[in-house]
Amino acid sequence: MPTFRRVRRRTVDGEDHLSSLPDDLILLIVSRLDTRTALSTAVLARRWARIPRELAALDFRVSDILPPEYGRTVALRQRNLPRDTNLARTLDGLMADCEIDTMRTFANGVTSFLDADGAHDRRLMKTLRLEFFQTHDGICADRMITAAVGAWGVEDLEVVVRLASGDDQTPAYSLPHDCLNVRSRLRSLTLGKCCSLPSLRSYGTLTKLVLRDIPTSTPVDVYEKVFKDCTGLQVLHLTSCCCAHHTLVVDAPCSQIRELVVEECSFMEIKLRNLPMLVRLAFCLTDTLRIEFGSVPCLMDTNLTFSMEDDSLVALRRPVDEFDSFLGMSPTMANLVIRFTRLRRWIGPSRTKRQLPDLKRLLVADMPSNWDISWTRGLLMASPFLEVLHIHVPQSETGPDYLRGMNWSKTLINLRHHHLKELVVIGFTQRNIWLFKYVVRVCTSLQRVVLLKDGHVRYKGLWDWQMVGQSTCTSWSDDEKLVARRMIKEFGLRPLAELILG
Repeated sequence: MPTFRRVRRRTVDGEDHLSSLPDDLILLIVSRLDTRTALSTAVLARRWARIPRELAALDFRVSDILPPEYGRTVALRQRNLPRDTNLARTLDGLMADCEIDTMRTFANGVTSFLDADGAHDRRLMKTLRLEFFQTHDGICADRMITAAVGAWGVEDLEVVVRLASGDDQTPAYSLPHDCLNVRSRLRSLTLGKCCSLPSLRSYGTLTKLVLRDIPTSTPVDVYEKVFKDCTGLQVLHLTSCCCAHHTLVVDAPCSQIRELVVEECSFMEIKLRNLPMLVRLAFCLTDTLRIEFGSVPCLMDTNLTFSMEDDSLVALRRPVDEFDSFLGMSPTMANLVIRFTRLRRWIGPSRTKRQLPDLKRLLVADMPSNWDISWTRGLLMASPFLEVLHIHVPQSETGPDYLRGMNWSKTLINLRHHHLKELVVIGFTQRNIWLFKYVVRVCTSLQRVVLLKDGHVRYKGLWDWQMVGQSTCTSWSDDEKLVARRMIKEFGLRPLAELILG
């Protein structure tokens, strides 16, 4: 039987079909590939070699070329396994050798890329993400950053430095001092792990700064200078940042920061004395015990996510006794998200002493099922112009281990709230009927009540959300529906609010 050989058809000029594709189509294909694959497409055809130069973003990550067994070994050592000392020492040595070999390959690749680039015209790149192991020789990283910020005009730079195994002597990596000048177009800078924070006085064009996994050895004044020195900064995110000093004082009357996110940081006390342009604020899963608010006259959106262990005394006290220290903030605040994670202690009703005069939307989410959610009435009455109150209790297979009924004082019953229009409760059970009864009795403008037995919160960033119900096998009985509708008719003012049960 004859063998047929497939012959590639060529275009008139002698190039194959890959080379004859339009530039826009080649760029579309290459832009959907990771950086390593995109650069390797140069072997497909001559015209493809220059296309990666037009990519708007490049990623050079040492983790992309680490062998799979390296990650498994790291996971073992993080769990302090194996217990055998000699075997553990052998694994540490293999990890160190793997890091050295991988970093050598990485450095050679970056150097070859830069050398090949030198003969061509200037790149037009917007984003560069660089991840490497910190070694005594950081020349390749310095060259890449200097070229990107200086010659290529990169606007978004991310530098993540990983500490090599068993290497505690290498100093933290510092950005090259000459990479920023008057021609720099850098707008966004992300520094992660073993990066030392540079002085930001020369970063005049910088509008966004993200600091992640900054080591404990970093002095607190380095963080404080970030607010003062970088006067053009508008967005600042601090994630897993550590500091030997427990108090962070922010006093920056010239700051233009509009968004501040502090997540999983070690600051025990934060004093926001002066941030005149701050609009959005988030404290998420931090160890912070106290937040002191000074002048934050533009604050509109706030997210407070608390995370405390069960055996913590603070976990029992904070929602009742210390909540005011977190709510005594800007009178202009309009949206507030309050989340409780890893909290399982019961708290009862309380009435905050603070007033939230301009609060319009409030979400209280992730409340354990053994809590009496009627304590939220204190927040309701502290927010006289509140229009939307959303409460979320995740579904739990176990019943409450301790619950106490509400103390319905005559004074509270006689109060009236004239602006609440919508109440939505996800995770509603019959033991929450008291809150429902209270709301329909005191809220004179109530238009819509949604009581769902199961569902979740769909977050749109840190400061916006959507309540999403879902079907559940536990449906409302006819008696339960009758009781709920009777309360609307008995206590609700005219016109009656719309009632949705699910």
